[in-house]
Amino acid sequence: MAQKEPFHWRTAIAYKTKEEIVVRGYDINDLTGNIDFASMAFLTWTGELPSENYRKMLNAMLVSLSEHAFSPSAASCRFVRSGGVPLNVAVAGGVLTLGERHASADVPAEMFQNAIRQMHEEKITVREIAHRLVSEYRRDKRIINGFHHPQHIKDPRVVRLAELAKLYSINGEHQELAWAIEDFTEEIIGKRLYMNGPGIIAAISSDMGLKPEQIKGLLILSRTVSLVAHSIEEGEREKAWRASGETGITQPLDLSLQLPEYYDGPGKRKIRNGK
Repeated sequence: MAQKEPFHWRTAIAYKTKEEIVVRGYDINDLTGNIDFASMAFLTWTGELPSENYRKMLNAMLVSLSEHAFSPSAASCRFVRSGGVPLNVAVAGGVLTLGERHASADVPAEMFQNAIRQMHEEKITVREIAHRLVSEYRRDKRIINGFHHPQHIKDPRVVRLAELAKLYSINGEHQELAWAIEDFTEEIIGKRLYMNGPGIIAAISSDMGLKPEQIKGLLILSRTVSLVAHSIEEGEREKAWRASGETGITQPLDLSLQLPEYYDGPGKRKIRNGK
């Protein structure tokens, strides 16, 4: 019977010895002090350092999505922290809230990238594939992720990010497609669904060659800034459980919000005869 070699990890990302740490071929000490954090993220994810314009765009996107006041993830990390857990647990609770309806740039990115591939295969135009997409989503009563925001009519982050993409010459078919989709929502759905922050980031990042999961990583990395701040503030300023009746506002876990009249499940019942 052939001798099996010892278990080992196989990776193209990094390795270390007692003397050095090497990331994508670069010594960590050569990177330290010579590149910024956004460039490090891009290098670690893609294997190459970004161009100067990509570097600027990455930093802009990280800043733009880093804080959004009381979003689902901020509220989640605060509730988790109110249980008395350490900072990392509270932050993880917030990260777990980043799904298909919140910080969801990976979802429109996948839609944009699949549509552009299909466009090239069928040799049709950007506006033709955009019209088809909106029509299909309307027919199937599906949400066009990356468009509309429940708290903004026009997401204030979009115009600025689009301006910077133009300034840094980051143009491409994914952004063209995103704007065409927005145009056709008015015609096909009957009201204009404006692109939101994750939507424009999905389009720009797709034109930069990032994959959907890398784009999701960008959102996670950015929003963690917010989650750390909210978790720390919750621990410092608020009482555990967020249930105290002594505060000046009704707390989310207050018993006054959990009255019997708000319950619509089965009525009171008992176990009888072991059933």
